[in-house]
Order: sequence, then structure tokens, then C-alpha cells
Amino acid sequence: MLTKELKTSAVKKELDLQEFVRNEVKSLFDMKPNNDPLYQVYDTIDKAISAKFKIPDNKEDTTKIDILRIVEFFNTFHFFESINDFIRDAYVNYNHLRHGFLTNGVLLRTEKIEDELKVKTGYTIQELVKLHIEKPEMYKNILNEIKGELEGFIATGSGEKWYFWPGCEMKIPVRTNIVLDTSISKSKFVITEKTGDTNHNKSQIVMEEKPYQLEFSILMDTDFFYKKTDNDKQKLNPGFFNINKSSENYTTVDFSEIELELQKGEKYDYTLYIPYASPRLDVKTNMKIFNTDETVEEFIATCT
Repeated sequence: MLTKELKTSAVKKELDLQEFVRNEVKSLFDMKPNNDPLYQVYDTIDKAISAKFKIPDNKEDTTKIDILRIVEFFNTFHFFESINDFIRDAYVNYNHLRHGFLTNGVLLRTEKIEDELKVKTGYTIQELVKLHIEKPEMYKNILNEIKGELEGFIATGSGEKWYFWPGCEMKIPVRTNIVLDTSISKSKFVITEKTGDTNHNKSQIVMEEKPYQLEFSILMDTDFFYKKTDNDKQKLNPGFFNINKSSENYTTVDFSEIELELQKGEKYDYTLYIPYASPRLDVKTNMKIFNTDETVEEFIATCT
């Protein structure tokens, strides 16, 4: 049996390997960002934020950088999935790839079928790590193909081409089910106890993000804590309430952060509801307004 120290060491080793693999793949595209419009926009945002905050001075700056990167990459990704069917299909249809799109990256290979690009295969960073360990030759061949493609040695006219999206940089548990939801504007995270005779007997935590606050619905007793400071940890009791970071003057609150802790996490299942506001779902509205003198004013608008 692994001790706690050995478990911690094993987890750190796995995370280090994930970072190594991500950097190895990403470095290839960093050298040739212009080969892929999606990656070129990512690279531009990445450099702009990095130039603005080269070394974070404090925790507030770190929070600001994290929020800016997640929001900007999430919005960029939604635009590009709206104009690229193969990216949209991978994001909508495959939960493991959706997890990669939102967290630390997805590597996709396309093929052309009847003049349309389709996803031939796709890997998350975790899956690439598994290849790196179990099938090193296959992993090496993928990197060589990417390098050859980006350098122009391999023709991509057939539609077989590698694409890499480095992710929106969210941190989401690997076994989380991610559901796209058109009815919400901010994310909702649902934690449900695995045991219990019926849904009414299960402990459950529902967290809904609102501007400047988190709203909570906690059913039955849980191992859930709110960390006000490193030395002040408060258990959250069942009920309906919010943790509010706002004030009467919105200009005084900026890029806030809330620290939470869930113990005995293996007891629960996780579902993350992500807002799905792709431009594909917008409806362009046109209305002509006629005056009695037959002059016309035109109203044109979209939803987002």
C-alpha cells in the first residue's frame, strides 16, 4: 500500500510528466504559430498577457492573470469552434476532448471526407502522457509528423493535419462529466455523493457562479470547507447561501478569489455545467420600422 507521502510523490511525478508532454507538443507550435490561425490567436493573447505581467508581484496579480487567461482563451475558443466544424464536433461530441479543450490541451488530427474536415483522432494531454509511457515510438512518430508538417516537409492537401489547442487553462478534475448548457451564462458545479438509496438520501453540493459571488445549495452533511485564510477554515453546513465578494461600489472589487476545500473527494461524483454561447446559436434579428411619412429606420441586432 502506498503511504500518503508516496502518493503525493506519485501525483507530483504525474503532474510533472503532463507538463513536460504539454510543453514538448506546445513548443513545436510555438515555433510556427502562423501555420494555424487558431494557434496564432492563442499565441498573440499569450504573449500580450505575459508581457503585461512578466512576474506577478502578489496573489492578487496571480488571480488576475489566471482569470484573464481563462476568459480570453475560452472566448477565443468559442469563436473558432463556430467557424470550424471539426473543432466544434470534437468539443460537443466527446467528453474527454471537451475536458482537454477547457483544461490543458488537445491534439487533433483531421481527415478530409467529401471536402469536409473531420476529426480522425484526438488526444488530451493525459492521453498523450499515456502514449509517452506505454507507446514511446508512437508518441515520437506523432511529434515527428507534427514537426514535418509545420516545417512544410509533409503535404497536408489531403486534409490530414495536426491541430493543437493548448486549452483554456481551467483546472477540472479528470473524472468530471462536463455538460454544455445554453441556459446559463456562468458555470455551475454539482458534487453528488456516490452512496445513498435515492437522490433524496445523497449529500449534494451545487455551486453557481454569479458576478462577484458564488451561490451554494448544500443538501445534507458534507466534508466541505470555506478557507477564509490559511489558518481559518470553516465547515459549510447544509442550506442555501452565498459567499459574496462585492460591495456597493463595483470599482473597488476586482478579480476576486474564493478558496474552498472538499475532503474525502473519492466519495463524490462531479458534473460541471459550462455555458455554451457559441456564435452558431445566435439569431440575427432584422426589423424595419416604418413611420407614417413612409421613412424607414432599420434595426439590426444579434443576441450576444
